Amino acid sequence: MMFAFLAVLAAPTPQIIASEPVEQVAPVDPATLAEAVRLLDAEGFEQEAARSSELGLEAGMAAMTEQIHKTLGDSVPADFLAQLRQIMRDHSTATLKAKLPAIKADAARLYAREFTRAELVRLRQLSADPVMVKARERNKVLAPRLMMIGIKAMREAQPELDAKVKRLIADYLARTKAKPTS
Repeated sequence: MMFAFLAVLAAPTPQIIASEPVEQVAPVDPATLAEAVRLLDAEGFEQEAARSSELGLEAGMAAMTEQIHKTLGDSVPADFLAQLRQIMRDHSTATLKAKLPAIKADAARLYAREFTRAELVRLRQLSADPVMVKARERNKVLAPRLMMIGIKAMREAQPELDAKVKRLIADYLARTKAKPTS
């Protein structure tokens, strides 16, 4: 269960999703909500959120650095990239620290809507199982590796996507007789 959260938190968020309002739903049972919070605490939600944020930051920095080098060449000073990384890290850390209580509360409400109190108790029991404890611990090493596998696959497919987008733009321009602006 925590693995899905990690993948979502670490993945780049499309702007349309990030700007959509959170749906308004009926309040959840306070006892179920409290159990959801206990589950999140048992699974180390806050520590995992910080770790996932760091993974996302590193993946984002790698993509930004690559794009900067493509745009400006290899003449980009290392100290500039170091400053950029620090600004990104400081912003990410401050934002997560400020927003984590709300993120955790929203996550708890989501779990409380999706699971009964009894199911949340059972999930918390399962999360204490030695295999699940080991899985969470190993995920600290596996998650970055898994992310890199996905990033590598997406990079390998990037030229194909670029070609499709160029074709789409050319077809659109031909159909509408529009002129490119740049």
